[in-house]
Amino acid sequence: MNRPVANLRGIHVLLIDDDHLARDFLRSVLELSDAIIRATGAVDAIRIALIADVIVCDLASAEAADSEFLERLRRMHVRQGRRAPAIALAGQGLRDARVRAPGFQRYLTKPVDGDELRAAVLEQFRR
Repeated sequence: MNRPVANLRGIHVLLIDDDHLARDFLRSVLELSDAIIRATGAVDAIRIALIADVIVCDLASAEAADSEFLERLRRMHVRQGRRAPAIALAGQGLRDARVRAPGFQRYLTKPVDGDELRAAVLEQFRR
């Protein structure tokens, strides 16, 4: 049974993944729902001018950047007095991901299901 595709129209998403193939796939998944996407690797993420409503970040890319990477991003992406929530994409087990990177509001396992990713972005945006 097909679930309805989440409508992400107008939601600004900062997508971070150092793997350009994964980044391109995830961008297309979110663009399908009309999200406004800025996709980049971790090194360039700090320089992005877009103020994100939601950050979607590959956990390995964040860890490769440095230990303060996520917190610096969240301080930069403040809209209406609220720091942007962050969704981690983990290639390994989720329990380990929560211990390694506790600052994320939601954790998804790679390869991520497109419907699950869109629903997670919408859920975090509405919080």
